[in-house]
Amino acid sequence: MTQERTGAFARMMRRAARHGARIAAAVAAAALVCAAGACSSPIGLPVGGGVQSFSPVEQQTQRVYTSPDGPTDDDQPEGIVEGFFNAMPAGVQSDGYRVARQFLTAQASSRWNGDASAVIYDGTPSFSRRASAQTGSPEGGGGIVVEAEINVIGTLDSHGLYTPAETDGGTTTMTFQMAQSDGQWRIARLDDGVVVSLADFEQVFRQVSVYRIDAAGRHLVPDVRWLSWRNWRTQAVRELLAGGAAWLGGAVRDVNEEKVTLAVDSVPMADGMPQVQLSGEFLKLGPESQSTLVHLIRLTLGDGVASAQLKVTVDGADHSHADAGFAIDNEQPNVGIYTLTDGRVVSLGSSSPLRVGETSGYPGARGLAFSKDGGAVLREDGVVECLKADASSCGQMFSGARSSFISGGLDGEIWAVSEGGHSLYVSRGDTERHLSAGWLGSETIHAITLSPDGARLALALDDGVVMAGVSRDGDLVPTGLSDQYAEISRQGGVTMMTFYNDLNLIYVTGVTRADDEDGTSDRSGRGVSTSAQRGFRQIAPGPDSRQRMPDTTAVGLASGQIALYRRLAVLDDLGVVRSVSGSLDGSWSIADSQVTALGAQ
Repeated sequence: MTQERTGAFARMMRRAARHGARIAAAVAAAALVCAAGACSSPIGLPVGGGVQSFSPVEQQTQRVYTSPDGPTDDDQPEGIVEGFFNAMPAGVQSDGYRVARQFLTAQASSRWNGDASAVIYDGTPSFSRRASAQTGSPEGGGGIVVEAEINVIGTLDSHGLYTPAETDGGTTTMTFQMAQSDGQWRIARLDDGVVVSLADFEQVFRQVSVYRIDAAGRHLVPDVRWLSWRNWRTQAVRELLAGGAAWLGGAVRDVNEEKVTLAVDSVPMADGMPQVQLSGEFLKLGPESQSTLVHLIRLTLGDGVASAQLKVTVDGADHSHADAGFAIDNEQPNVGIYTLTDGRVVSLGSSSPLRVGETSGYPGARGLAFSKDGGAVLREDGVVECLKADASSCGQMFSGARSSFISGGLDGEIWAVSEGGHSLYVSRGDTERHLSAGWLGSETIHAITLSPDGARLALALDDGVVMAGVSRDGDLVPTGLSDQYAEISRQGGVTMMTFYNDLNLIYVTGVTRADDEDGTSDRSGRGVSTSAQRGFRQIAPGPDSRQRMPDTTAVGLASGQIALYRRLAVLDDLGVVRSVSGSLDGSWSIADSQVTALGAQ
C-alpha cells in the first residue's frame, strides 16, 4: 500500500469513527428529549382537564460537544478540505470557528462568514482534486481545486429558516480553491456559510420557536428557526425583535413598532436566567406592547413556558415583570377525534367510542370535519354538507360548490379545497368565504391542514408541501393567505396531513382518492393506489423523518385526544381506525371499525 493510499485509508477510518460517534450521540439525544417530554414534543402526555400541558426541558443538557483536530503538517489538499468539514460543526456549536479557520489562509479567514447560511447533507462526502483554470491566488501557490460532492437535503439562511432540497436532485459539488501558506496547503477561496451533516445537525443547531402573536391578539404563534447552539439566545431575541418570517404575512402582529433592539449584542446567563438588555426605544412602546414583547421574549427563551425566569433591563431599570398581566396562554387545546360510522358520528375521546348523533347517511363519504359544536361531511358527489352538534344536517355549504377535500380549523371552522384544487372555501359561524393564493400558479391543492393557533395553513401541492399565513378579521374569520409561502417538503404525492401539535406536521404519500386504471376501489367506492405509502413527520419547517404507518392502506389521517392522550389516528381502506401515541413509532391499536370517514376538530 503506497504512502498516499495509507494516508487516505487512515483519514477514511478517522472519518468513519467520528461519523459513527455523531450518529450514536444524536440518537441518544433524541431518546432523552422524547423521554423528558419537551414542550411541543411529539410525545402524548396524560391530562386532567381541557388542555394538554408540556413540561420544560433544558435542551442544552442533551448535547454532545465535538472537539475537532486542526490541520496536520504536510496534509494534502483533500485532507485539508475534509478536516475543514469536520471542524465546521464545532464552529456552529461552541468554538466560533476557531479550529475551522485554521484550515483557511489568513485572507480567506478574514473574509469568510460561517454564520451566513448552512447546507445540510446526508451520507458521506467525497473529496477529489483537479487543476484550477485560475492561474493562482493572491497568496500564491494556487492552481489546485478540491471538489466536495455531497447529497444536500436542505439549507438554512442567516435567519435560521429551513428550506428543503429537491428530493431527486442528486449530488451537489462544492468547490474550494487551494493555496500554499508557509509551505502548507490551505483553503484560499470558498463560499460563505457552513456545511453540516444531518447526523450533526441537531447537535449544533437548536430548534427555537420564536413566538409571535396573531393579528387578532388572541393566539400565540411559533415561528420555527434553527439557530446555532453557541449563541442561540442572542440570535433568538434578535429575530424576535426583527418581526415574523415573510411567509407569515398578515397572520401575525408586529408589536415592536418602535424598532427596539438589543442594547448589547449578547444575551448571557446569570443566576440561571437569561439577561436581556433592550434599547431605550422600549420605553416609547405603550404598556400593552411592552407587556406583549417581554412575554414573547420569555416564551421564546423558555421553550414556550410562561413561567420561565427572565431578566429584562432598559437603561439599567428592571422591566422583567412588565408581562405580569399577560393573559394569552400557550397550552395545547383538547382536540376531539370523530368517525362517521354506519350513519352515526362517533366520538373517540375515550377508550369506549361514544355515539354523538345520527346522520342522514353518507355511504360514500370522502371526508369528515367535526367538533363538539358540529361540523361537515364531504359527500360522495363532492358537496360539503353542514352537520349540527347532534350530527343532523343543516344544509349544503359553499352554495353547493363541489370540493375535493375538507378539514377542520380554529374553533370548529370548516375548510374545503375546491374541485380542481385551485382555490379554497372556509366557513366560520355564519360567514363563508372563497379564498385564493396568488402564488399557486398552475399547481393543484390536494390536501390541507390548519395549525392549532389558526395562523398557519399547510397545503399539499403537486410537488411538495408548503405553508402560508392565514389573515383574519376582528371576528377571526379568515380573509386570505399570505403573499409568500414557506416550502416544507419536496415530497410529491401527499394526499393527507395533520398537525400533531403546534410544531409537528405529519403527512402521507402514495395513495389516491380516484379510481385506479384497473378499477380497484375500497369499501366506500374510493380508489386506492397500489403504490407503497410513506409517512413523514417533521418540525415545520425543518428536516423530515419517516413516520411508521399501519400495514394497511391509509385513506384518512387525524390527530387529537383519545383517553386523555394525544394520538395520531389513521383510517384504512377496510374501514378500521387505528391510533398511536408516545413516540409515534409504537404499536397501533384499533380505535373504531367499519368507518366511512375520519375527522378531527
